[in-house]
Amino acid sequence: MLSESNYKTFIKLIQESSKEEIIWMSAYMSGLLCSKKNHQKFIRKEEKKITLVYGTETGNAKNLAFDIHQKVKNEKFQIKLISLDQYNFQDLEKEDYFFIIMSTYGEGEPPSSAKNFFDFIHTNENIFLKNMKYSVLALGDKSYTYFCKAGEDVDKRLHDIGAKRIISLHKCDVDYENQAEEWFSKIISFLKKKKNKIHIENKKIYGKILNNIILNDQKKGSKKEIHHIEIFVKKKIKYLPGDSIGIFPENTSNEVDKIIEFIDKNKIKKFVNFEEKSKIFDLFKKSFNIIYLSESFLKKYSSLSRKKNILLNHKWKLIDLLTEFPIKNTCSLEDLIRIMDPIKPRLYSISSSPTAHDNIIHITVSRHRFQLNGETAYGHCSDFLSKLKIGDNLSFSIYKNQLFKLPNSYKDIILIGPGTGIAPFRSFLYEREITEATGKNWLFFGDQHFDTDFLYRTEIENWKMKGILHHVSLSFSRDQKKKIYVQDKIWENRIEFFSWIKNGAYIYICGNKTPMSVDVDKMISNVIEKIGKCDSTLFIKKMKRERRYLKDVY
Repeated sequence: MLSESNYKTFIKLIQESSKEEIIWMSAYMSGLLCSKKNHQKFIRKEEKKITLVYGTETGNAKNLAFDIHQKVKNEKFQIKLISLDQYNFQDLEKEDYFFIIMSTYGEGEPPSSAKNFFDFIHTNENIFLKNMKYSVLALGDKSYTYFCKAGEDVDKRLHDIGAKRIISLHKCDVDYENQAEEWFSKIISFLKKKKNKIHIENKKIYGKILNNIILNDQKKGSKKEIHHIEIFVKKKIKYLPGDSIGIFPENTSNEVDKIIEFIDKNKIKKFVNFEEKSKIFDLFKKSFNIIYLSESFLKKYSSLSRKKNILLNHKWKLIDLLTEFPIKNTCSLEDLIRIMDPIKPRLYSISSSPTAHDNIIHITVSRHRFQLNGETAYGHCSDFLSKLKIGDNLSFSIYKNQLFKLPNSYKDIILIGPGTGIAPFRSFLYEREITEATGKNWLFFGDQHFDTDFLYRTEIENWKMKGILHHVSLSFSRDQKKKIYVQDKIWENRIEFFSWIKNGAYIYICGNKTPMSVDVDKMISNVIEKIGKCDSTLFIKKMKRERRYLKDVY
């Protein structure tokens, strides 16, 4: 709306102008508006792409990449994370900032997941990365001759083909936390200087526990404790089948009380008032890792306490460490807080469907149990989740997994997920059912015992009865003398299995990396060789290139 004076001027100008002059003014204003739009487009175009890739063999590079990815996102930068075996090489020349975490395998070789990428950049003579700015974090083991060789080779080759090294190569030994943190800090410092900050969508979501039930029949003797947890959120949650949620577990009040009592008793810090004591309590309960302390933290604590005989390979709790190796009176609580590791998020595959379950999200959690110093201990996050009651609050974030997504609705899929590996496939099947997908679905599921460990049995049997599941191949390893696993069922159905993948079916594998996914890989290769009479390496490589051979293993 024009002001009164401008309005009068405008009307006067129109009245005194010829038809041709009015047309000219109209064209001029139209051009002015277009130039402003183009200027806005130009500003958006100036936003730089940030990509983090990883090549892993044992999983260390992957875990570190996920950790750094989240840290970068916490700094409000938009960043893409992708495994090198899923990376499209044609995108290399489009990259702005390219960060690589690369492990070394065997005699200085890249890991299998990064071999194609490694070969591509070393053998392609036509590639020139004039726009790329990059840095490499190399993981290795100093006890081997070719320490971090693969990372060194990638760093050198990218430089040789035109990319600009913005942060020098960082080489990490088995204990990589400090070097990785230094590398990350330099990346953040560089990006902040460039002032290319972008708003992102990885906000915390707050919900309430709607249900928490144990899926195993422990009364009949199951040795497992797998929880089906339902979380209610007021607003509809945006995610896709295949995505995960990240949960920051809280420490138990009992453990934190012991630490606060020790601090108070030993005058490491005299609390000024109740409010200050409450803030310190919250820090240790919700922010700091106080159990299964990292080797990196133990080294820092050793310097702080001036104790050189702390066992670094021991799974310490903070209260036990404080008690056995108390810090000097000259040290303050701030000194201790400064070296504390933050609680890291644990990722769980979503087992619900966004279309079928609206604003309720499901996860499938195995309460991890193990022996520690002669006593039964539990995984930090799984233990925290297992104790949640109906009505309890829980916060989490959605983690997108672009590498584990459903294909077009008319495509056939083979789902291989023993144990809690069934979680994302439950999401897949609910989604395929409610969207009336026409592609066929084949599920391979297994666990220890049919009677006690058949997770989501009723749902699976219903899907089979309705025709949603065209095949269900079950293997319960302890129900007979000879153990039977999902890979044995693949071999048992080898002729039809090969027919499906030959005709374009997608393979999805979820669950333990070792030994399950390794054994499944070997069996699929065997089926391709024996039934298909063709080179399994080339066949699977083609499937991966077409995104038809997908894994979410841990």
